[in-house]
Amino acid sequence: MLKSFLAILFCSVAIAFAAEDAQPADPVSTEAVGQIAVSEVQAELAMRDSVMQERDSLCAVEKDSLRKAVVVEEAKCANWEQSYQTMKQNNEVCAQALGIALEVNEKTKDKAEEERKKMTMMGGSSFLGGIGIGLLIMWLIMK
Repeated sequence: MLKSFLAILFCSVAIAFAAEDAQPADPVSTEAVGQIAVSEVQAELAMRDSVMQERDSLCAVEKDSLRKAVVVEEAKCANWEQSYQTMKQNNEVCAQALGIALEVNEKTKDKAEEERKKMTMMGGSSFLGGIGIGLLIMWLIMK
């Protein structure tokens, strides 16, 4: 775009210098001068129109590109939102599973503690029962 603008600027400057250098050798009628001025204005208008048309097409391309970028960003945003919701849901499920596992582990630990206490009590009572029977037998023998 910059190259085309510079080319147009160079051409317009060249045309302006050529118009200044070209002095008519013989007197020109006012009608001919009017024709030259009209043709120069038409040439400049045509050049301006071509530059504007090129800029319009570039603006349209840029606008389309920006629209596509916005659509892509919206799609990414929706994807990230969906991923976040999925992760949030998975986190809730994992938290529930962890809570259940901790409860089961606590119950198992309590049961094991109770069993250990029972076994200790049974071992102690068995030992004391054996001592009691032994003493009874010794008392009977010694009597």
